[in-house]
Amino acid sequence: MSKTRCSYCGHEGAPVPVHGHGQCERCGTNIEPCCSGANAAEEAGATPGIETGPDPGLLARTFLALGGPAVTVTGDALRFALAQRLGTDLDDARLVLEAAERVGLVVPLPGDLFRLRESS
Repeated sequence: MSKTRCSYCGHEGAPVPVHGHGQCERCGTNIEPCCSGANAAEEAGATPGIETGPDPGLLARTFLALGGPAVTVTGDALRFALAQRLGTDLDDARLVLEAAERVGLVVPLPGDLFRLRESS
């Protein structure tokens, strides 16, 4: 890195890289713009793809972890297990559970209980 003069304190030295920008090593003032030289097109291309296809075994594995394919579980337990398995939050897990209900993968029971649909 080249030496840069801080416009705040006048110190001349190499900027210290912090979270994508350069700071003065003496006073901590930003002296280089954030993400200098980066652009949205390069950043988007550098991000690896995420597998977002459906996972047909997700619910079966989740129920297996909760006690087996024949257990009845509470909605809270199922949403929490889905959130952990998917690495997401409870709102997303709720959406996955609602979709599983719509396509018949899980059977909703009274009292916010769920069962895995029996495979034929």
